[in-house]
Amino acid sequence: MEIHLEKIDARRNCYRFYEISLEPDLFAQAALVVRWGRIGGRGRSRIAGSGSMREAQDLATRLLRLRLRHGYALR
Repeated sequence: MEIHLEKIDARRNCYRFYEISLEPDLFAQAALVVRWGRIGGRGRSRIAGSGSMREAQDLATRLLRLRLRHGYALR
């Protein structure tokens, strides 16, 4: 599962992206990987959580709702 979000506001020089993806980890479970930064750049990333697929999906849903409230839109 991969979710790509963007927030573009030319007046404020705001060109941002946010990506949420579920990836397998070494223990046959799921890891939630988050990437963010300026569009066109490499950005930063972190592993936001690891555990069962259900836990990772719940965390991904919470992060998605938060980003949508902050003005991001699905790409």
